[in-house]
Amino acid sequence: MNRHLIKIGLALAMAWLAPAAHAAANGPVCLYKNANFGGTPNCKSADTPKLRDTWNDKTSSVKVAAGYEATLFENKQYGGRSLTLKVHTASLAGANFNDITTSLKVVKKCDAVSWQEGVNYWLGDVVRYEPNGQYYKVINVTANGTDGTNPTISTWYWAPTTCGDGGDSGKRAGGYYVNWTPAPPRLRDLPLNYNLVYLFHAVPVGGPPGTTGAVTYSPPGDGRGAATHLNEDIAYARTVQHRKVMLTVGGAGNGMSFPTRTKSQTFVNSIVSIYNQLGGFDGMDWNTFEGSQQPDTGEMIWISKELKRLYPGFIISAPPAPWNSVDKTFCKDMLNAGALDYCAPQYYDGPGLADPDYVVTSVQEWVNLLGPTHVMVGFGINTSLPNYMTQAQAIDAWTRVEAAHPTIHGGFDWETGSDEAQGWPFANGVAPLILH
Repeated sequence: MNRHLIKIGLALAMAWLAPAAHAAANGPVCLYKNANFGGTPNCKSADTPKLRDTWNDKTSSVKVAAGYEATLFENKQYGGRSLTLKVHTASLAGANFNDITTSLKVVKKCDAVSWQEGVNYWLGDVVRYEPNGQYYKVINVTANGTDGTNPTISTWYWAPTTCGDGGDSGKRAGGYYVNWTPAPPRLRDLPLNYNLVYLFHAVPVGGPPGTTGAVTYSPPGDGRGAATHLNEDIAYARTVQHRKVMLTVGGAGNGMSFPTRTKSQTFVNSIVSIYNQLGGFDGMDWNTFEGSQQPDTGEMIWISKELKRLYPGFIISAPPAPWNSVDKTFCKDMLNAGALDYCAPQYYDGPGLADPDYVVTSVQEWVNLLGPTHVMVGFGINTSLPNYMTQAQAIDAWTRVEAAHPTIHGGFDWETGSDEAQGWPFANGVAPLILH
């Protein structure tokens, strides 16, 4: 029997034995009457125009097998409001869809399985990593396949991918959501083309470079309810809108140093506290190497890997100065250590940075250093400020960058408040090109 068939058999065996895969053995989409998948499931393999009476308007959580998509409908025959799910959803209450499902559709989107610890996968295999709901594809193998590696840790064996999402390229279009705006839109109301939102920003206790290692985060202004609804909006953005929400640490002059492991551990503890305060988020954005502040790379590697250990699938990024050799070395060392997912050099707020010709040349240098999947492009569209881009310049720069590097990770904009004030030139003009 060849190796690939043996691998398939092992994967199927593990999937059958794993509790999380129990639903898939009875049907790829399973409905539960209680939140957190409580009670006996009602599993479906095909479209269902009307649930039987004992299940009508009684669904509170849903499991969706890897490679599948479920669309729930309020009325029979697929009528009324709908909600599409691509991952396990422990509670439908946040989407205002609790106990109203009457019919549903089941669609297979791709050939994928849930990743199982201890199973070796082979070149071209696609898995869904359940802790973060993301898909990964095997891009390199050894004699033992992936050798049991975790797809969120090894960027040599694995690369992020998508599951039959049509126009969704798997790229990220991000925006910095600053906390000093008095009346920003609620996070869930940001244009959906922002599929990545950075919460800006956590700052060091005692001011830079930090006295204890702890950081604190304050919510944005509540003029439109952004603060009052922040936790529920983060949960909704992550589970229903399928956005990534990350916490930026530092920025705006808030550099940090980590001279001792004690200070590093205190920092980790404070991130855990903010994580619990907000009800969870998907990653952390290192913005702590400011001006003359040298990064303590060894400790920042330890911190990043500790957070990845605590939260499987946790994303680590950084927005470096594009020209800075220290920042380049930091990003390369972090990536080589498995402590970084991508760097996003910032092409704004400095002489010549917003010139599309400079952006294209600089991005090439970063791609040569890190590889295209580990590079994002930082845009700043603001016609009222010097050294920022127009929408046309951003489109020109992105079009040329993507043509040269089709698998580049994506781009972000500084920041959502100025984007809204200008009529969303990034969200409605640049982000669609990134996500196409």
